[in-house]
Amino acid sequence: MSIRVGLIGFGLSGRVFHAPFVVNDPGMTMAYVCSSKVDEVRAVLPDVSVVSSAESVFAASDVDLVVITTPNALHFDQAKQALENGKHVLLEKPSVTSLTQIEALCTLAKQKGLVFCVYQNRRFDGDFLRLKALVESGELGELKHLDSRFDRFRPTAQARWREEPGVGTGIFWDLGPHILDQALCLFGPPKWLHASIDKLRDGSQTHDWFEMELGYDDKRIRLASTPFEAGDMRRFNARFTQGSWQCVGLDPQEEALRAGQMPWQEGFPSQAVQQRNTRFVAHTQDNIEAIQEASTQGEYAAFYGQLRDAILGKSEAPVPMEQACQLIYLLCLAEQSAESGQRMSWSYSPPLSLSK
Repeated sequence: MSIRVGLIGFGLSGRVFHAPFVVNDPGMTMAYVCSSKVDEVRAVLPDVSVVSSAESVFAASDVDLVVITTPNALHFDQAKQALENGKHVLLEKPSVTSLTQIEALCTLAKQKGLVFCVYQNRRFDGDFLRLKALVESGELGELKHLDSRFDRFRPTAQARWREEPGVGTGIFWDLGPHILDQALCLFGPPKWLHASIDKLRDGSQTHDWFEMELGYDDKRIRLASTPFEAGDMRRFNARFTQGSWQCVGLDPQEEALRAGQMPWQEGFPSQAVQQRNTRFVAHTQDNIEAIQEASTQGEYAAFYGQLRDAILGKSEAPVPMEQACQLIYLLCLAEQSAESGQRMSWSYSPPLSLSK
């Protein structure tokens, strides 16, 4: 059975992060694209039906999965309509901006027996997969302190919807869902959170910088993003009881996709700057060996493969609905912490209806 897909939106997200992986997956077929960019869609997907109405995709009898890549403000209503029409849904991050909304979507999907999944693709970044392996294997001992950053050099505010005032705009709701989701995926909910979210660029209309700390019983996790990093970005700096691991640069899949290299092409993602990873092994306190590692291959295609299997009833979705709810709670909790200047305690359990 081929899963027939309707893609809503053909901006950067739909064109770069979704369409290539739908086309790449042997168990999926792109049936519709909803976009006003007809010529752009036709240039990439000449045999696909291009429509101007998302509602027509939701109602189409020959669509099994709807992939929603529209601006954040449209996510809840569009995902709700798709689920009500009996479609499985893959929703771009951030899924929604309120706990009530994400719980409503998850509950609706559960009631209808549909797969509802948020596109947290950076669970499949090569650097995160390597970090996860180090944590789970105990190769460097127990993790005690992690810095996870998503920095850029974008010192000038831009005229685009993500940088305009509004609910769910700004860099925190753009990049925060990536690195917070990775922390939740790896360590589970923290005991507390302390966040600072601010505007540092001249002319910024919404926040463009953030730093936060997650507290666990035995470790501290620091997450951050700045628009003023002109040098190398240290994506991860993980400190263990028996050594450390550092990763410089961003997973190359995005850059390769932007350059036009597709996941089915040989060498993907070779058309991008590769990451630099260093493992520091502490044989003793005074004898520390630095080992340069080859970067780990990321697997965005595996996200879609797992989603396909979930729809076919063969596996769990790449992002469980309980974790989708926890992430929105954590994002909202971080905003509360930033507004109050206080450390906020975790006090949330997803609805019992979402339990297996």
